[in-house]
Amino acid sequence: MVEILGISGSPVKNSNTDRLIKLVLDSTGLKSEFIKLSKYKINPCDGCMVDNPKWGGVFPCQLDNQCIKQDDFQKIRPKLLEADALVIGGYPSFGSVDARTKNFLERCGMTLVHCAFQEKPLMMGKLGVSIAVCNTKDHGNVVADQIEWIFRELHMLPVAKIVAQGSFPCRFRSKCSVRRLRVVPLDAIECPEGIIRDPLSDKEVIKETQTAARIIRETLEIRRKAGTHAHEKSLKRRENFRRY
Repeated sequence: MVEILGISGSPVKNSNTDRLIKLVLDSTGLKSEFIKLSKYKINPCDGCMVDNPKWGGVFPCQLDNQCIKQDDFQKIRPKLLEADALVIGGYPSFGSVDARTKNFLERCGMTLVHCAFQEKPLMMGKLGVSIAVCNTKDHGNVVADQIEWIFRELHMLPVAKIVAQGSFPCRFRSKCSVRRLRVVPLDAIECPEGIIRDPLSDKEVIKETQTAARIIRETLEIRRKAGTHAHEKSLKRRENFRRY
């Protein structure tokens, strides 16, 4: 069973977003799986409606939490339900979360949030970590907040938000007459606007990823112990009942 599911909206091979997500996954020491959305075909929510004999016009997903669109979201959905924690990373594209991550979040929101007949939200209590890699912290916070928002809509528990500045080196670098990007040493801490850097060289970012991993690991361990104790008490109560 996969305990932690990492999901990246970045299409770039081995991107900074990918690397930060994988760092959190690896640092937990728990069984995990990494998903790159660019390898899946996930369409946006169409807001489709059907005529139900009893309820009239409704969204199909409100009846059974199943989306009628047949695309690759159906492959990821079971993994979402199985995992105890999600680590989702995206990047700002013109002031908002990137399209792949947005499509994925939309589909999560519509098919996992509400169903008129479910006893409780399907994702309730699962842990969530939001990650955004950006050029400016303001844009990064917008993306991380959007991911965290869906966690709350799903009744999950957001445990960490990581916003890291950085990008892959531009081949034109300082020769570019438009952006005039400069390269900084890998061990540089400060990251002024317009500078190319590797976010994994930022000690604060590394600390945040390790803290997120520790919170996930410790929380899941506490839950496992509590579940084991509850099971043992239940067995003991049954045994005592049999004696009488």
